[in-house]
Amino acid sequence: MPLSPTESAAEAVGAVDPVDELAPEPLTLPPTPQPEPVPGFPVLASTAPMAGALALWAITGSALSLVFAAFGPIVAIASMLDARRQQRRRHRRALAERRAALDALEAELARRHAAELGRARATAPAARELAAGAPGAVWRAEPPSSLVVGAGAVPSAVRVSGAPGDDADRELLRRAARLEQAPIVVDPAGGIGLCGPGVLVRAAARSMLLQAAERAAPGAISFDVPATPEWSWAAVLPHHGRAAGLQVTDAGATAARAGDPSSAAWRLAIAPTEAELPPGLRTVLRLEGPQRAVLIRRAGLPAAAVVEPELLSVEEARDAAARLAEAARRAGLDRSAASLPRLVPFESLPQPVRRPADRTSLSVVVGATADGAVEIDLVGEGPHALVAGTSGSGKSEFLLAWLAALAMVHPPELVAFLLVDFKGGAAFEPLRGLPHVTGIVTDLDETEAQRAVESLRAELRHREHVLKAAGARDIARLGEGTVLPRLVIVVDEFQAMVERFPDLAPVIGDIAARGRSLGVHLVLASQRPNGVVREQVTANCGLRISLRVLERGDSIAVVGAEDAALLDAEVPGRAVLARPDRRPVELQSAFCSLEVLERIRDGATGAPARRPWLDPLPARIDPTELARLTGSGAVDGKSSGGAAPPEPGLVFGLVDEPDLQRWGLACWRPGPDGHLLVLGAPGSGRTGALNAVAGSFADRYGAEAVMVAGGPRSAEWDLLDAELRRLRAGMTVEARLLVIDDLDARYRAWPEDHRFSVVGTIEALVREGRAGGLRVSAAAVGAQGLPAGIREGFTTSLHLRHATRGDLVAAGGIGALWRAEEPQGAGQWRGRRIQIVDAPAPPARPAPAIEAWQPLPGAAVVSDSVATDVAALRRTTTLEILPLSASTDAAHRAASRVGGADAPIVVGDAEAWAANWMLLASMRDHGTLVVHGGTGEYRTVVRDRRPPPLLDPGRGQCWVLLPGAEPARRLWPGTA
Repeated sequence: MPLSPTESAAEAVGAVDPVDELAPEPLTLPPTPQPEPVPGFPVLASTAPMAGALALWAITGSALSLVFAAFGPIVAIASMLDARRQQRRRHRRALAERRAALDALEAELARRHAAELGRARATAPAARELAAGAPGAVWRAEPPSSLVVGAGAVPSAVRVSGAPGDDADRELLRRAARLEQAPIVVDPAGGIGLCGPGVLVRAAARSMLLQAAERAAPGAISFDVPATPEWSWAAVLPHHGRAAGLQVTDAGATAARAGDPSSAAWRLAIAPTEAELPPGLRTVLRLEGPQRAVLIRRAGLPAAAVVEPELLSVEEARDAAARLAEAARRAGLDRSAASLPRLVPFESLPQPVRRPADRTSLSVVVGATADGAVEIDLVGEGPHALVAGTSGSGKSEFLLAWLAALAMVHPPELVAFLLVDFKGGAAFEPLRGLPHVTGIVTDLDETEAQRAVESLRAELRHREHVLKAAGARDIARLGEGTVLPRLVIVVDEFQAMVERFPDLAPVIGDIAARGRSLGVHLVLASQRPNGVVREQVTANCGLRISLRVLERGDSIAVVGAEDAALLDAEVPGRAVLARPDRRPVELQSAFCSLEVLERIRDGATGAPARRPWLDPLPARIDPTELARLTGSGAVDGKSSGGAAPPEPGLVFGLVDEPDLQRWGLACWRPGPDGHLLVLGAPGSGRTGALNAVAGSFADRYGAEAVMVAGGPRSAEWDLLDAELRRLRAGMTVEARLLVIDDLDARYRAWPEDHRFSVVGTIEALVREGRAGGLRVSAAAVGAQGLPAGIREGFTTSLHLRHATRGDLVAAGGIGALWRAEEPQGAGQWRGRRIQIVDAPAPPARPAPAIEAWQPLPGAAVVSDSVATDVAALRRTTTLEILPLSASTDAAHRAASRVGGADAPIVVGDAEAWAANWMLLASMRDHGTLVVHGGTGEYRTVVRDRRPPPLLDPGRGQCWVLLPGAEPARRLWPGTA
């Protein structure tokens, strides 16, 4: 039976020879059973009995004999029906026998077709079948002469003889003559074109490319594929070198090919439409769907064959390529890996010659490939770089070698380094001392991370200002007179930094977007950058270097191929380099020894580069250093405004200003700022802060202007009382500073009356002091522990370390600046970090001497310990001492002598004096009243709501009240 035009085209394209090697016996179509003639009606057999019956009736005259006349037709009809039944049975048996013969023929036909198809597929296996076998099992030393483009119907070698009896027979003969799903092969030498939807044509191209890789050994053929993510899987294949090449051209790819089209032996071109395919292709496959394609032989044949194309997914191709690469390594056929050295000494690499004042390049040699030294340019191929590598892969050594090469080739006025290491700083320590290194930043805490954000943003603003002032659009156009080196920011363990401090990610993204023109370049190193580095950043990382990684996905995310996941773990420094519009290459990074680094460091010339990263505030600030900085002019704080010059500030520490890339001077202007309250947990350095403020005040106004609330209680009481009296008397001075430490707990142990009184005094001093030239600086654990009147009087606060973040926020501080561990004197001042200067305590003023009470005749003594005081008085005076009791005898004797020269000194407790109140009144009018006890005794006998002068703890002091005078504090007789 002749084939259709489509089938003829399939045969012409090139199907596998279906000759049956076993040469089985021919097949025959069983003949169709013919129906037998239908038997006629037996007329004689039916009429003979009728004649006999008539004769019998004539002879016998019996009518019963006529019944036999009916037997003839009945028997005749029955015989006819039986004959026809036997005929149908024989015909059915013949049909069943033919059906069985046809089934056997069908089974044999299927068996022979399966064997024929198996031989065809064994001769021309498809890519998926090749991948299912052992990798490299069918490698040959020459390129393949044919490629399978899909499966289709081809003429079969099976032949069936016999004449068809019906349409089913004709269909069987047609099927016998066709072999379905047979491989259709083409010769790649003439070029193959694939057109259609991009997903389908790339899947078909992957199938053909892998067929060539499975059938040709490494070295027998090489592949040249587009440098795009769609073809990154092919970079793993071990087929590379100068052998005959199969070049893939992708009209839909976004990047150019790496090779020259004229250098390829075969071409595999793909395009959306047939018109977009390059001319001269011998074979074109137009894909119309996942299971339908039209194969065209471009040799004058107008007919087209419908085939089912073989499509491979990226995952299938990647897995197959990885297996082939591993097989090549095991067989020693991966010539590129074998030719790479295991160690490349840094000093053995020739570095490029730098052009003077060249801002357009940072080109250096960092390692070697099979073809020689590898030169990378962070400016031309960047502007940023991504470096990946698991622990032990040699990532830190690669970064060291790269930075060492940059430092050796380019001076610090053209390039500077900022090194951030989240592994503790040991990796970059050998580079310390290079003038290019502006700072080595180790593990950050939350506050330092915020400083990093502000410092980097400040550096970007600084560079924008320099470029604007120079009238340059980017750093490459700056003149030689402008000093602005390119800044290379290297972050080791970038993943750890971003996971711990996500606020840094937007800044890194900003640098990635604007760094090219500003001359800021990122080198981000991580063990697993996949999913950590934002797309905004990776899109600007033109340089991709991946040392060995553990997951294929990590390798693909960095270099666009799986190569880095297949690197030898026993060779540190082995890496895969991916650059824009180039195929990834395997290299061995340079190893820079400590001796070489030391020579580079010793040979480096030029002034140290400007520091873009401000160091944290020191834990201790010497007063002389602060004095030097005070003369430099940087001062924080707010201007008082107006025409008059602002009040000079009192400098007491350094503030951290990373957004301005400097340390500022913390100063307090008592006039416009108001009273100062220092808040902080115990041990936070509150006393030191007060000392620093007092010292600065004393330097400005003199030591006499500083009053420190301290020493004996009595002296502190007198100091506060005298200052309040001075204010209320209208006695103003230029400036006086009152210093009170532990304001919230200082007076808790004082007697209740005096505690309430001193709180009122301090509240009045805070409220009224500013008008009279008094400035108050105090310290407390928390402002909430202070009375409202005092708390509201302090308008400026200095926050030192607090126990918890909540305590700091409740006290009015900024929670983001809280630290659990801080040195003494560290805190925040007006929204910035501060470190207080180490200042000595103000010199202590001697406590005023307290006059001793001299016992006089007629004195009335109110005592809380009568016997003790009587004994003490008798030891110190010869005057008569008369104890007072509840009885009236002593009272009468004392009353009779009141006002006389021989009047006795009467000593009694408050109860006794209350019982003899007339005697007490008489003695107060004519003599001295002495209270030797507490405020309870004083209130009982004096009846004054105002508290008397505060006595120091113990019984060494007393109150003395003379007629018409205020109570006075005196030493009790016998007290040293």
